[in-house]
Amino acid sequence: MPLVSMGPMLRRARADGYGIAAYNMIDFNSAKSIIGGAAELSAPVIVQVSVKTVKHWGYGHLASWVRMLAEDAPVPVALHLDHCTDIEVITRCIDAGWTSVMFDGSALPFAENLDKSAQVYALTEAAGIGLEAEIGAIGGVEDDKVVNDDQSRLADFDECLKFVAAMPNLAVFAPAIGTAHGFYKGEAKIAYDLLKRITDAIPTPIALHGGTGLTDEQFHRCIELGCGKVNISTMHKRLFIEGFVNLKAEKPKLAEPLPFIQAQHDAMKADVMACIRTFGSEGRAAEAAHAA
Repeated sequence: MPLVSMGPMLRRARADGYGIAAYNMIDFNSAKSIIGGAAELSAPVIVQVSVKTVKHWGYGHLASWVRMLAEDAPVPVALHLDHCTDIEVITRCIDAGWTSVMFDGSALPFAENLDKSAQVYALTEAAGIGLEAEIGAIGGVEDDKVVNDDQSRLADFDECLKFVAAMPNLAVFAPAIGTAHGFYKGEAKIAYDLLKRITDAIPTPIALHGGTGLTDEQFHRCIELGCGKVNISTMHKRLFIEGFVNLKAEKPKLAEPLPFIQAQHDAMKADVMACIRTFGSEGRAAEAAHAA
């Protein structure tokens, strides 16, 4: 089916108590594994793209890959730009056919973040697509953004209310609640009390960043508290590499490229399907499509 905006399906997910997997693609094979895994389980899915991935493959080429795969799939697929600080890049993605974008002004002072997020909100509202915006500082490494442990900070509750009130049609809101990008060095210390205060006060779906490495129990609790969008990036990147490496170790003399590409695809797809089951979105494609 055609690409959809993620806002309506995320609102449905939050209302019905499940999470929609948002996987960062790397190339065509990666995108195929994400959409194929979702299609096999009849689940809505979000294909996310980092800024450096967009710049590597090109705006039009990348959008056309995902659009083509989505049109062949019987499930709703959103194409989302992840963690972008450059409004020019956001504008080019909108023009190329992205159905949602994220402006990440979390490194800015609150007032400046709100002002610039509102500028991007005006662009996305005019284009009829979704916007994700973030406050607080989510730790770890994402794309070229590095936030050390001593720099990470939880979102301020009062600022969350003011931020979302200024953008009432925000597709998804990403407050920092203690999760981190990349692999965790220890157990994630999630501020469930803050998350509950936020979701009790605002109806906007919440994005759970830093999903790689969380336990099923942590996923379930965050989703129950209103996280409709669950991001997975680091594990997908690892499996992208390990799909090749493991087959090479198993069959060192194999010289045909296609088995390596298939092994990579299968490893990534299996993880996508496992997460969809964990997040509770299996079999939810029809209702998500109706919401969209």
